[in-house]
Amino acid sequence: MRDDDESLTRNPTDAASAEAAATTEAPSDDTTVAAEGSKPAPPEAPAQEEDDDDDLFADTLIHDGDEPEEPATELSEDEYLDEAFAEGLLDDGDESSAPATEPPPEPIAPPQPMTEEESSMQRSTAAQYRHDLRTPFNLIIGYSEMLIEDAEEDGDEFLLSHLNRTLTDAQSLLNLVDEILDPSSRGPSQERLNRDLLFPLSHLLSHVERLREQCEQGERDDVLPDIERILKAVRRLDQLVAMGTINKAAGAARTDPEYTAARSDSSDTAAKVKTPQLKKRTVLAGKTETGKILVVDDNESNRNMLSRRLERQGHTTRLAENGIRALEKLRQEDFDLVLLDVMMPEMDGYEVLERLHNDDKLRGLPVIMISALDQLDTVVRCIELGAEDYLPKPFNPVVLRARIGACLEKKRLRDRERAYIKKLRIEQERSDQLLLNILPRPIANRLKEGQRQIADYFPDVTVLFCDLVGFTQISERLPPAELVAMLNKIFSMFDLLVEKHGLEKIKTIGDEYMIAGGLPMPRKDHAEAVAEMALDMLAVMDRFNAKHNTNVRIRVGLNCGPVTAGVIGTKKFAYDLWGDTVNLASRMESHGIANAIQVTEETYRRLRHRFAFQRRGIIHVKGKGALCTYFLVGRRPGGKVES
Repeated sequence: MRDDDESLTRNPTDAASAEAAATTEAPSDDTTVAAEGSKPAPPEAPAQEEDDDDDLFADTLIHDGDEPEEPATELSEDEYLDEAFAEGLLDDGDESSAPATEPPPEPIAPPQPMTEEESSMQRSTAAQYRHDLRTPFNLIIGYSEMLIEDAEEDGDEFLLSHLNRTLTDAQSLLNLVDEILDPSSRGPSQERLNRDLLFPLSHLLSHVERLREQCEQGERDDVLPDIERILKAVRRLDQLVAMGTINKAAGAARTDPEYTAARSDSSDTAAKVKTPQLKKRTVLAGKTETGKILVVDDNESNRNMLSRRLERQGHTTRLAENGIRALEKLRQEDFDLVLLDVMMPEMDGYEVLERLHNDDKLRGLPVIMISALDQLDTVVRCIELGAEDYLPKPFNPVVLRARIGACLEKKRLRDRERAYIKKLRIEQERSDQLLLNILPRPIANRLKEGQRQIADYFPDVTVLFCDLVGFTQISERLPPAELVAMLNKIFSMFDLLVEKHGLEKIKTIGDEYMIAGGLPMPRKDHAEAVAEMALDMLAVMDRFNAKHNTNVRIRVGLNCGPVTAGVIGTKKFAYDLWGDTVNLASRMESHGIANAIQVTEETYRRLRHRFAFQRRGIIHVKGKGALCTYFLVGRRPGGKVES
C-alpha cells in the first residue's frame, strides 16, 4: 500500500525536469554541434526566450491581445468537433472557431462592435466550450462522491483514501478552470498554471489509472464500472486541455458581450453562477419529500449518475436523452419534477421549457435546470421561461437534494391548492344551480354581485296560470307517494316546455303552475310564446293520460299587461310578480273550464292574427265585474286575420 501511494504521488518537480529535458531538442551553439562528430548540423532553431523551457502551458492559454500559433500535433477544429461528438459532449449544429493553422494576427485596435448575429454565434461558441470543459468535472466529482458514500458505509479505507484525493484534486482543478475562463479576473500566473493545472491533471490521470488497475486486480466488480467512468472523464479532460480548448474558451469568453460586461462589475455573481461548495460533507437529517422525477440529459453518464443519486434518496426516476423524448414521456406519464439539461441535440432545454409553458396540462410542472453552463444570462433566460430553479454542474449533492425537496414540497402545496380550488368550484356550481332553480339567471347574478334589493317594473308581459281540475278529490284517493310522483311528472313536462319556448317559470303553489313571458329579459313576442306553450300543455296532458290510463284535466288562463317583479326573503329567496295583470290572469284560470285556455279580451286582440279563438261571452269575474272572455282553441293556418 505504501509503495502504491509513493508511485501515485511522485514529485511533480522531477516530472517537470524530465519533460523540460525532452523538449530541448535543437542545440543553438557551435560547441554542441562540434561535439556531435560527423552528424550533420540541424537547421538553426528560432531564438526563444530564456524561460520557454518552463512554460509548459504556453500553447494552451491565451493572453489579452495575443493568439499563439497552435502546435503541429494539435487536432484540427473539425477533428476536435468529431471527437467531441463521439464522446457525446457536443451538440449537433454548433460551429467551431477559426482553423488551428491560421497565423497569429497582428496587433490591432480594439474590435469593432459585433452585429447581433455575430454576437449570438460568439456567445454560442463560448457556451459550448464551457459546457465541454465542465462536463468531465461533473462526472468525476459526481461518481467520486457516490463511491465515497458507499465506502463510508462499508468502512472501505482503501477506496476512501484514493477517492477523497481524486475528489479534492478535481475540485481544485475546476476552481482553476473557472478562474481562467472568468474574464472579470486577470487570470492566474503562468507559473501557477504549470503548478496547479498541468501537473495536477497529469497526476490525477495517473492516480485514477493506478486505482483502476488495483480494482481490477482485487476483483472489485462492485466499484470498477464507476471507476472506469471516472477514468474516461479524466482522459477526456486531459484531451481537451491538450487540444487547447481552455485557450479557445478563454478567448471566446473575452469577446462574449455578456462576459465583457462582467469586467466592470465588482460583483462575482454578475457574470456567472458559482457552484455551491461545502467545506464538509453534509447529510441532511429527517424525512424529505420524494417523488417521480424525469431526468433529461443527452449524456448517458450524466443520466446514469443523476438517476442513481436520486434513487438513493428514495425518488423514482425515468430517463430521456433529449427534449423530444422528454415531451413524449411527460404526455404518457405523470411526473412530480423534471431535471432538465440546457444544451441537447434535436431540442434543447429552452424549447422544452417553451413547450411546457404552452401546454395547459404541463404548465405547472416544476423544472430544475441542471447544466454545465453557468452564465447569468443562461440562468435568467431559463427562469423567465418558467424554470423553478437552476443548478450548475458539477452540482453539490446536498444542495441538489435540498432544492429538489423544496420543489417537491411546493408542488405538493400547489396540488393541494388546485384540489381545494376544484372542490370549491364544484361547490360553487352546485350552489349556483340551486339558486337558479328558484331564481331567473339574471336575478341570481344580481344577488351574487351584492345587490340587496331587487324590484323591477315591466310595462308589458304575459302571465299564465295552470291548475289541475279536481285535484282535491285526486289527493284524497291516491297515496302520498303516488300523488307526489304524479305531480312531479306533470310539472317536469311543463318545465321542459318553459325551456323550449324561452319563458320564465315563476312558481308552483299546490297544484297550480305559474309562468311569465317578457321578463326578466324583455321580448316582443312574449304573448305568442305563452300562447304556444298553453296549447302544448294541453297536448302533453293528452299524452300523459293515454300513457298512464288516467283522466287528469287542466285549466289555463292568460292575460297581458304591466307587472312589478322582485325578490323577497332573506334566507329562502322567491322571485314573484304583483299587479292587476297577475290577478286577472289568475281569474281567467279559476273561472275557466276543464281542458280549455281562457284569455281576456286584450290578449285576444293581440293574438287573433295568428291563433284561432272561440268567443265565450260575458262572465262575472270576482273583483272585476262583467268581462268578455275568449277561448284559445288552436293555431291559425297561415296566420290569417280573423273576420
